[in-house]
Amino acid sequence: MSTETTSVLKLRALGRPFQLGMLYDARNDELIPGITLWNPTVLEKNIKSVDNTRETGYKISTEDTFEEKSSMLGINAELKLSVLAGLVEVSGSAEYINDRKKTEHVERLTLQYSTKTRFDHLTMTHLGRGNANHPEVFDQKIATHVVTGIFYGAEAYLIFDRTYSSTEDRTKVQGLVKAAVPSLTITSWSR
Repeated sequence: MSTETTSVLKLRALGRPFQLGMLYDARNDELIPGITLWNPTVLEKNIKSVDNTRETGYKISTEDTFEEKSSMLGINAELKLSVLAGLVEVSGSAEYINDRKKTEHVERLTLQYSTKTRFDHLTMTHLGRGNANHPEVFDQKIATHVVTGIFYGAEAYLIFDRTYSSTEDRTKVQGLVKAAVPSLTITSWSR
């Protein structure tokens, strides 16, 4: 594992199975499963969970471009490139980025609902090269980062398509779709 950089990365999971203590290689956007710096019992004892991180929000978009979808998903430029290059295979709600209109005669409105429920992170007591149970990982240089925190929650993308015929005026249909945006009422709820 490279010790040359100490940068913090904040990444979207996009359906990937991140776990606390897992190694990550930012050079090729790859999770390193099955290898950690610490034994599972050490990891379990050093996880702190913060449940008061509830955060709910929504966004509405009438655009259907890759740029807009990646913005809705909150992914950075490097991760966009990884998705485009096929290095990252998205799953779950992140599959929204690959959704395409069936025909050009469709106007689309997308509603994104997101919620964060808790934040789990590793405490700092066991971090550091001297505390690692498996220091050989440092010498292997297979990873650049360790997953030290994970936000849990959910995202849903509701896609509303309005198909129009070749005899209908496209700009009129666009106007109808955009006019529907202010009438959407989003109600939040909690358990």
